[in-house]
Amino acid sequence: MNKKWKVSALFLIAATVLAGCGSKSASAGTHDYATKQTYNLMANTEVETMDPSLADDSTSLAQLENTNEGLYHPSKTGKLMPEAASKTTVNKDGMTYTFTIHKGMKWSNGDPVTAQNFVYGWQRSVNPTTKAPNAFLFAPIKNANAIMNGKKSVKTLGVKAVNKTTFKVTLAKPAPYLKQMTALPAFFPQDKKVVEKYGKSYGTSSDKTVYNGPFVQKGWTGSNLTWKLKKNTNYWDKKTVHLTTVNMQVVQNSSTALNLYQVKKLDDISLSGEQATQEKNNKDFYSSTANSMTYAVYNFKNKAMQNINIRKAISLVLNRKQVTSKVLADGSITPKGFVPAKLTENPKTGADFTTDAAVANSVTQNKTLAKKYWAKGMKQLGKTKLTINLMCWDEGSNSQVAEYMQSEINQTLKGADVKESTLPKKSAITKMSSHTGFDMALTGWSPDFLDLMDVLQLEQTGNPYNFGSFSNKTFDKYMKVAITTDATNSQARYDDYVKAEKVLMKQQGVAVIDQGASTYLHNPKVKDAVSTTDGGTYLKKAYVVK
Repeated sequence: MNKKWKVSALFLIAATVLAGCGSKSASAGTHDYATKQTYNLMANTEVETMDPSLADDSTSLAQLENTNEGLYHPSKTGKLMPEAASKTTVNKDGMTYTFTIHKGMKWSNGDPVTAQNFVYGWQRSVNPTTKAPNAFLFAPIKNANAIMNGKKSVKTLGVKAVNKTTFKVTLAKPAPYLKQMTALPAFFPQDKKVVEKYGKSYGTSSDKTVYNGPFVQKGWTGSNLTWKLKKNTNYWDKKTVHLTTVNMQVVQNSSTALNLYQVKKLDDISLSGEQATQEKNNKDFYSSTANSMTYAVYNFKNKAMQNINIRKAISLVLNRKQVTSKVLADGSITPKGFVPAKLTENPKTGADFTTDAAVANSVTQNKTLAKKYWAKGMKQLGKTKLTINLMCWDEGSNSQVAEYMQSEINQTLKGADVKESTLPKKSAITKMSSHTGFDMALTGWSPDFLDLMDVLQLEQTGNPYNFGSFSNKTFDKYMKVAITTDATNSQARYDDYVKAEKVLMKQQGVAVIDQGASTYLHNPKVKDAVSTTDGGTYLKKAYVVK
């Protein structure tokens, strides 16, 4: 199951290395390189766009992070490392960042990469006419909110090219996670000349864009299922890039993917739950817990879903252990709350956030209690029967999870009639974004960057990814304090997020289902290909041994 619904952003952090054990020379640092540096890689879905401002699905984001780069990127260990940035200074008040970029950087067309490219790229992502899905991430930057609301010119955004290699950012409020956000495609530099040359066609095919990253994309026409990544000869750090060709192929059928791996036509595939069980003893098998969460949103525009007793009853019916071990069976784990485990720790005690923020009966099964809440809620609604349209999408295990939920709810709660509707993923997300056509909907999220704000902000009033329209003044209050008054106090900020998470789970604002896992078969001859949380792979330092 692809855990990223959007699948957004969010691609950062992973940082687990797919490389298995290699030769003694390779592990010692003297690599026995294969003559042919070619990698055959699978994508689960088609590329939707190569426009950094518009990309919002996992495949497009993975392509962009390999063909373009921003100021920073996570290393294979998860540590944030500079890319285009050679130096960064932050004022004592945390309100001004000055980035110095490498001299002599070039785009794949030979144009120089300059600080002005960053200014233009950020302005374009914030500009409401661009309709960038992740524009809201720019909110901490001076005037960003006013620009997004059409009240100020995009030229007033708090970004400035001091000279060709110095990029200055002024914030409206502290954002200790700013450097992490610069690794996202929406924050990449953009070549204004190329964007304006292609206009609405920009990013719709390989030859209608330009690249400043380790690779250039070749042969993607906008709809085809195979294309290539080639080493970018104009890349400033090309000496660290070893792969010469990456053959990309979209494979949506898991059985087909496994067959292609077995005949050595793919070097890396993601496994479905059943396959993960069958292949777990394969020497090429690889699995790790991810930061992704699957959850069901309640449509708060529906009166029945506004009833907290109905929501609590539905959640208490579900056996998350059964979902992870039987329905998914792919290494996914039972959740402790909305925020994934091991995302962050208490600055003072070192305790995991999920331990500090745990709420009793929010992610556990208790059918007796569920029936009591259900009876109370139905009485308050004046109903004896309640039809619930549960929407899911047609990829991965999404529909199987929905079928499990449907069965448990209908069998346990008197008068409940859950009707499952399975839609193409894009159609389901469109409906969720418009808050129409469903009473409950299965979705998921992987953080764009490792910060509590990026997860919990999803349920703030008015957030574009708050699909259920959950709104709670107390929750919003704690979120606001965390990003304003307490933004520079790590412990106070952490405590604010603990309080916010507790409100969300006590209110059962969403029904959390599972925390995902990345499960693969990987050719052990390919080293240092870094797995990302959305199922993508970062290839800058990857190489093939003999």
